[in-house]
Parts: sequence; C-alpha cells; structure tokens
Amino acid sequence: MNIKLKFPLKMRFLVLGLIAIFTQTPVFAGDVTLENDSLKVAFDSDSGALTRLDDKAAHWTIERRPELGMSFRLFAPLPHRRYNPVLGEKQHAASVEKISDNEVRLQWKDLVSENGGVLPMVLTADVTLTNDGLIFNTTLENNSPLTVETIEYPYLGDLNPLSRDALFAAYTMQKGSLLADELYPHFRNEKGYWGVNYPTKMLEPQNSRFCLIQSTNSINEGLFVKTENLSPYRVQYIFEQYPGLLSASGLVPPGDEISGHPVFLQFRVCHFVFAHGNTTVKLNPVVLRFYTGDSKAGAKLNQ
Repeated sequence: MNIKLKFPLKMRFLVLGLIAIFTQTPVFAGDVTLENDSLKVAFDSDSGALTRLDDKAAHWTIERRPELGMSFRLFAPLPHRRYNPVLGEKQHAASVEKISDNEVRLQWKDLVSENGGVLPMVLTADVTLTNDGLIFNTTLENNSPLTVETIEYPYLGDLNPLSRDALFAAYTMQKGSLLADELYPHFRNEKGYWGVNYPTKMLEPQNSRFCLIQSTNSINEGLFVKTENLSPYRVQYIFEQYPGLLSASGLVPPGDEISGHPVFLQFRVCHFVFAHGNTTVKLNPVVLRFYTGDSKAGAKLNQ
C-alpha cells in the first residue's frame, strides 16, 4: 500500500533544505599539527599556511599569531610584464594531509597569479618532523609555458624573539667567520627605501649553507636553518619587517601593533630555481632545528 504524505509548500521546502544540509559533508577549517616532546608545528587546513611553531623545551613560540601565518611565494614573469607573483596568502590548498604521525603533505594546484591569471602548476611540500627539527621537501610541477624564477619556502610569517627584552639577530658564515645582522630591537634596511616597500634584509649563504636566528638574553636559544645543497641554484635567506621602522636608526616598534597595524617580522628561504615551462623540479631540502646556547652552539649543528 502506498501512503502519500502531503505537506504545505513551505514545509516541503524546509524538509528539502534539512535533507540537503544533513547529506552534505561538513567542512571545518582548522589546523593540521605535528608534535613531539621538543617541537610543535601547525598548518592551516584551508590555506596551508604555517600558523604555529613552538620550541617546547625552551617555551619559545617563534610563530605565535595564526592570522599572520604564510604558506609560500612564487615568481613567474610574463613575456610582456615581469611582475607576476603568486602570493600564497591568496591561494587555497588543494590538500593538507597528515600522512603519518610525523609527516604532513601540503599541495597547491592551479595557482592564481597577480597578473597572469590561473597558472597550471602544482606545488607540493612534504614536511617531516624529526626528533629535533623539521625537514621541508618541495616539488614544483610547472605545466605552464612560463619560467618560474623563484620559490620562497618555507615561509614564517610571524618570527618572534624569545621575549621582548631579548636581542634578536641572524648569523651567516662569511669568509670563515660568523657575522651577525641585528633583527630586533633594530632592523637595518639593506635595500634602500627606493627599492622595497618594507625594510628588507637578504643574507647570502654562498659560503655557508646555514642561517642562525639567535635570541639572546638571560637564556640563549636559536633556530638553525640549513639548505641541504647549494647547487644547482642560488639560495637567499630573506627577512622583511612590517609595517616599518620608528627611526632612521632602524628601531622596530616594540609592541604587536602600531596605529592599528600589526607589527611582525617575516622570514623565508628563497630558491632561485629558474624552472622552465613544462618541467618538474625538486627544491633543495630545508632543515629547521632549535638549539640551546649561543651562535657557536648553533654553528656546531652544521658539523
């Protein structure tokens, strides 16, 4: 026997709406996290941005404001216009997947560029958590006719010292000696006010594959960043201070905000890959490790 139930028209639309809601797969934004006894790192499940980085042993949150997290940056000039970046903050990740207890795979597809439309490219990053750090392995599938000149990854959008009263500096090896560049409380713009939008420092690691980001006060802690190979292309370590400086001496605003604008320091590893169109390239692996002690202690990690 067939029984037909009759509902008023409004009720029928309500029932259909409820069926549609409960049969769809819910999508929730959140973080994908890797964690062990010494380190915690989190990635946004929508954008793939690195939103949190903790040195648990030292209680140092080096990346602490999720809203400032960044994913990557890529530069692919057009034949008629060179300025054509792909900004990671304007992309949605195709997938952010925890493929094991100690590995996350992030992938971005069909990258939206600033002046060249959608580019048929796939950028894949495998981030592995080890006992004492992170390893970033990245691959670009460039299915476009354009040459990708640079890829900036990994990318920390909110680099913080251990405390506000700590001295913050970057060290690279130059001619056999560790040379320091102060990051906080002073930051020197090395590219000239006419050449960049924000104060910028670019460190050249030709003589050293590593960069130390050292926080120094009563407790000395540091972040060791190493590019595993320097061939077959050039690498730079880039720091950029937002929204600017307080004085000609390079004084950084001391708080999290100034005049309604967030104050933050970005750090990224820039790979000059020059990946021609319709090719696949693997970036040199990048290692991040925390250490306790001064810059000499950090340099020993390169041995």
